[in-house]
Amino acid sequence: MIRNNVKKTTYFLVFLIHFSAVSQQFFKIDDTAPEFKLWLTDGSKLTNNDTKGKVVVLKFWFTSCMPCLTDIPKLNNLVKEFEKRDDILFIAPALDRKPAIEKLLEVHPFHFKIAYSAMDVSQKFNKQQVYPSYFIINKKGKIAYIDSGSKMSEANDLKNAIIQALK
Repeated sequence: MIRNNVKKTTYFLVFLIHFSAVSQQFFKIDDTAPEFKLWLTDGSKLTNNDTKGKVVVLKFWFTSCMPCLTDIPKLNNLVKEFEKRDDILFIAPALDRKPAIEKLLEVHPFHFKIAYSAMDVSQKFNKQQVYPSYFIINKKGKIAYIDSGSKMSEANDLKNAIIQALK
């Protein structure tokens, strides 16, 4: 009897987890990017209205995530490669509060525009809450690239996706 109840409970939990995962909306390439509002560490605010006509590269992260920190030098090089373009925005929404981010940036400079306390925006894009996660939005406001836990993005993957999104 107990074994039967455990089995039924297990099946129910598996069904519930599967149903919950399926019911979440996951973005696909060419979906319209959701509306967002970010507060940046430089004191400014950024919304998707501010990004119209630009390619937006988003990296969702947090300061105690080691994989999130290890790619910063490569991402800084990517920003440098495109520094003469005014039609690309590199934005890194972080889950952490501003003081924690500023302390980390003293040790690990990061050349993206850094947003703080961005859990609400992260939840809109990054349904699985996997970090780091990367999204590229093209100039038309459509999602052009997604890496939300499916693979570990390399700078070349992002660079190629940016070039495609610029077309």
